[in-house]
Amino acid sequence: MENQTNILRQLRNDSKAAFRAIYDEYYEMLLYVSAQYLDNKEDAKETVQEAFVKLWENRRSIKESANIRNFLFTITKNNCLNQLKHKEVVLRSKESLLWMEMHYQYEALNRLGFSDLEFQELQDKISEAIENLPGQCGVVFKMSRIEQLRNKEIAEKLNISEKTVEAHITKALSLLRKDLGEYLSAIVVISSIFS
Repeated sequence: MENQTNILRQLRNDSKAAFRAIYDEYYEMLLYVSAQYLDNKEDAKETVQEAFVKLWENRRSIKESANIRNFLFTITKNNCLNQLKHKEVVLRSKESLLWMEMHYQYEALNRLGFSDLEFQELQDKISEAIENLPGQCGVVFKMSRIEQLRNKEIAEKLNISEKTVEAHITKALSLLRKDLGEYLSAIVVISSIFS
């Protein structure tokens, strides 16, 4: 992307080409971030689209010295927080493990600053920690969180009970929490990193 100041100047003058250049530059990164915290691809896409709509709506009030990436990230982050908060309310009455995971996601994202986001380093840490999960515990966790299979589907595929699946997931989360601390929330919902 050409000089950010020039792009912002053009955007402030209603340039659709400048908007498209910004969109092309940041869409995938924002979708990647959003998808880590929202368990629904359509919700993740919607939060990113809302960020770009807000950029366009506020284009004339954005200073030319503004950091486009941080602006878009902040909007996307806030959109994710709003979605997670809503889901948290809905899940409070449901299974406590699901609620706890959602709560960790919300809290981790709320504390996350853009400067802390080192994608490659995070990906490597997560990948290594998941690969170090013991035996069937690791298999079940990958099926649940990466392949996004339901507990019943995992139980059928591995010929084990759903309670055993839940126990493996609980154990995996505990091990990952010890290994990765505040990065746990990214692991709980991550799916697009490991292909």
